[in-house]
Amino acid sequence: MTLENGAALALVAGAAGLVYRERRHWQHNEAAVMGDQLAWLTYLTTHPDFAQFWRRKGLEVEESIELLHVNRRICALVLRHRLGLFRGRRLRCCAGVVVKSECGRACPERFGSFLEAEADGDRPAGGFTGTMHDACARAAENSDAPKSAVLVGE
Repeated sequence: MTLENGAALALVAGAAGLVYRERRHWQHNEAAVMGDQLAWLTYLTTHPDFAQFWRRKGLEVEESIELLHVNRRICALVLRHRLGLFRGRRLRCCAGVVVKSECGRACPERFGSFLEAEADGDRPAGGFTGTMHDACARAAENSDAPKSAVLVGE
């Protein structure tokens, strides 16, 4: 091995290490932020007296708590997707389980436009939003629910 080849190999290995460290740092930050979000949603769903201050206008506290439960499940699913743990068939299966119930479809229906705006320009988030949209559409077709129970923006 010549000196130039050895230097090039060392440079490539060093660059790969930097990329790996940056990716791990990003994943750590993503997990930390999402952990805070999940803790907050858990607190709201277990303390109805506190959740009443955070509910949307026109919603009863019980309905708001049900939507928060669904939002918590979606956030957990987003975290697994963002970390690369749920892709493809596994993601579609879990999304289908989340939107299986009427309440599970109501949350993406109400906040689907926000999810789409949030995912604008973010390819992984756009893929997740598309998967949730497809899961809502499949769940609406397979249930007695009205066909409007799909994500906004169809």
